[in-house]
Amino acid sequence: MIREMFEQCLASLSPREEAKTTALVEEYRKDVAEVQHTALRYLQSGGTQALRALSVVAQLGETIVESLAQTIAVQRPVPDTSFLIDLVKGVALAETAVTDRLKAALTDTRLVPQAPGMQFHEGAGPPYRVCDEAYTGLRRILNPESYVQFLMESRHFLALPDAAKNKEIESWLQTSSFTRFLEDVDAEEE
Repeated sequence: MIREMFEQCLASLSPREEAKTTALVEEYRKDVAEVQHTALRYLQSGGTQALRALSVVAQLGETIVESLAQTIAVQRPVPDTSFLIDLVKGVALAETAVTDRLKAALTDTRLVPQAPGMQFHEGAGPPYRVCDEAYTGLRRILNPESYVQFLMESRHFLALPDAAKNKEIESWLQTSSFTRFLEDVDAEEE
């Protein structure tokens, strides 16, 4: 659905036409989902289109959460409470969807393909497994630690042998608790 058509349909609805509003949202949601599924299908098929599809997926950042955040940011002096509630719901929905996908990927031991020539770049580590990347993604989302602590913990985790990483992933699946491998890197030296 193109933006102009969406705007026309939205403008033609009265506040009391809840069923029509829901139908419009469902149509829009279906169109957005089709775009995302197509990009993911190309990504999973591999080949030359996979890198382009990865770029498309990465650039699909124009979500309702981002739009709501921008709308709230420009409101002065007090933001609209309903927008804030919708933003919280959107963030919670997005976080749940992402964490569910990452949890499902914890059993995938395939290697994450590296772009050609990437192994020759300084600082590029060895290729990691999908489950390793899923674990570090979950740690970033669910574990309250500073970004520096996250980077250090993730680097330590990724350097472990596969058997040790498997054990840590299994431990997290059972306890939903992340192991702290290192001292608090943010603590000031005394």
